[in-house]
Amino acid sequence: MTDTDRTFAPLVFFEYDHRPGSYCLQLTDTHMLEVMDVFEECDQYGNGYGWAGVARSVIEAEAPELADRVDFDPEAGTFVAHGTDPEALRRLGGLLQAAFRDRTRLAALIRSGDPDWFD
Repeated sequence: MTDTDRTFAPLVFFEYDHRPGSYCLQLTDTHMLEVMDVFEECDQYGNGYGWAGVARSVIEAEAPELADRVDFDPEAGTFVAHGTDPEALRRLGGLLQAAFRDRTRLAALIRSGDPDWFD
C-alpha cells in the first residue's frame, strides 16, 4: 500500500500498490475489539461484517450519495470498503470514525440497520 492516511484512525485509507487508481478504507480486528461491547449490546457481532453493516447504515442515514460509489469486501477480522472514488471513501472514513468515537451514535447505527447487513 502507498501513502497510508491515518486521518480516519483507527481506520486507514490507502491506494492499492497493485491497482493504481483503486482505494481502500480498512479497519482491523485489533481496533474492532475496542467497541465490541456496543455491538453485543445491540445483539450483533462487531467483526468486519458488522462494520460493513454500520457503513451501510451510515450511508443510508447520512450520505445516500455514497451508495453507488463504494463497495464492501469484509472478512471476519477486517472491514474493507473500496473503490475508485477516493473522495467517497474519505467521506465514509470520516463518518465511520465519528461512529467509532461515539458509542451512542454507533449503537443507533447498528440498531437502525437492516439485520442482513451485519452477516
